[in-house]
Amino acid sequence: MPLTFPAHQAAVLPLKIWKPRWFDGVALVVGSGSPDLFNAFAAVDTFDSHHWTGVWIATAFTIVYSVVLRRYAVDGLFGSLPDLGPLRARSYRVLRHGRPRLLVTSLSAFIGVFGHVLVDSFTHAGRWGATVIGLNSVMFESPLGPVTGARLLQYLGHTVGSLIGIVLFVHVVSRRHLGEWYGSDQIHAARRAPVTPNARRRTLTLVSASQVGAIVAALAQGMNPIFHMGLGLVLALLAAGAVNQRLAPSRTTLADLRAQPAGAGR
Repeated sequence: MPLTFPAHQAAVLPLKIWKPRWFDGVALVVGSGSPDLFNAFAAVDTFDSHHWTGVWIATAFTIVYSVVLRRYAVDGLFGSLPDLGPLRARSYRVLRHGRPRLLVTSLSAFIGVFGHVLVDSFTHAGRWGATVIGLNSVMFESPLGPVTGARLLQYLGHTVGSLIGIVLFVHVVSRRHLGEWYGSDQIHAARRAPVTPNARRRTLTLVSASQVGAIVAALAQGMNPIFHMGLGLVLALLAAGAVNQRLAPSRTTLADLRAQPAGAGR
């Protein structure tokens, strides 16, 4: 299966960069991936995560997840991760200072979810978008089975989209968008704030346990485990962040950082 992340995020991140006050970046990012998470419930015959029922469920999930992540887990999560090179993941600890209005978060969540479903309508045979522009027919046979025009577009789109998504995440940090939105001093303080001991090990343990549990649950239902693993991953990351943040030492203030000698705390 092509990657949901970061391909789908490439379609919505430009909105946050374009009008940062109009959109909640966390809700856009989470929402643009959440419909695929609920494919884990595809064994329920009446549930389609890419139909309107699924859209509303995914939107509600995104709103709750975004609020909880930002307020109770984002610092503990990104504080436990390595910087990942130019992605500078630890800088995203500053997201704890963001408090978008609930209406902004809700609309951003819906846009992210709907954008995912809209894109998928053209990249999955039988859906309305693929039907309208004639992508349902088989173009060629592959070792994995027949490849329709929609499936070809899916793989090409997700490959290119993933590259664009990575570039956009790097752009947000390297072009100082976070600095414009939150202030460079806040980012500096967030990056250097103390982290609870064993935070990275705790995150790795919870993620590993979630993946084992997801695989077992999927196999027990006779399903492909990829969607269970995705849902387990995002829930485990939220749990790890919340636990790490709860156990973290007192936060470093800007005044504390200015009092430290140069190079301290890096």
